[in-house]
Amino acid sequence: MGRILTVKEGHLGWLIFDNPQKRNAINYQMWQRIPEALEELNNDEDIRVIIIRGAGEKAFTAGADISEFKTLRNSSKTSDGYNKVTKAAYQGIKYSPKPVVAMIQGFCIGGGLGIALQSDLRISSDEAIFGIPAVKRGIAYGYDGISDLVDIVGPSIAKEIFFTGRNYEASLALKMGLIHHMVEKEALEDFVRDYCLEIASNAPLSIRSIKFAINEYLKDPQERDMAKIEKEMARCFDSWDYQEGSRAFLEKRNPRFLGK
Repeated sequence: MGRILTVKEGHLGWLIFDNPQKRNAINYQMWQRIPEALEELNNDEDIRVIIIRGAGEKAFTAGADISEFKTLRNSSKTSDGYNKVTKAAYQGIKYSPKPVVAMIQGFCIGGGLGIALQSDLRISSDEAIFGIPAVKRGIAYGYDGISDLVDIVGPSIAKEIFFTGRNYEASLALKMGLIHHMVEKEALEDFVRDYCLEIASNAPLSIRSIKFAINEYLKDPQERDMAKIEKEMARCFDSWDYQEGSRAFLEKRNPRFLGK
């Protein structure tokens, strides 16, 4: 039985897909658990960056556990219920107030790539494999899933990924813009940890404000919460961290941000 684990390491919070016997495929209970695990990390003030990874070295996650589809996703009616649960997991990642980084090694397929696309940043090993084989399974993708990919790689590349159902090596994924960085497999975890610690050293309220504004930009204009964007900006300027940033600059030292 697969599970979702959380591990706290200083300012870093790890969310781990733990189902290595099935290439970390995500079963229904795991989908349900993802928003809860994220909320746990969101509510911990010491955690400044969330890192998502798969257990072991063979897979980030191979996506949804297809063995469950015969009972949980066997018609449009049952698919609606299943899709609501996966959507809640995706939105939990996308709208976490903290930066979310996907550390990808091995297979990142189907719903696994969907998870990665919700993350703010994606870093993979040079041996990672990416793909969306929906057309090889007779699975339909909804508007949100399609728009997430189109927003990142553009409509032309998104069509190829969807229409062919091919798997892509990390080097090509990097050229497509699917990932931000590609690192040798042996160096991946250290690279990601150092990268995330660099982010964690910056002002948490500034990052929160910027992430919120970018997410609002991606919405239709009539749905954007401009008032909350202004509120988040004001919170930064009224914060101790803003004063600390100015002091540190004038004193020619590194700032020590508290997220307050």
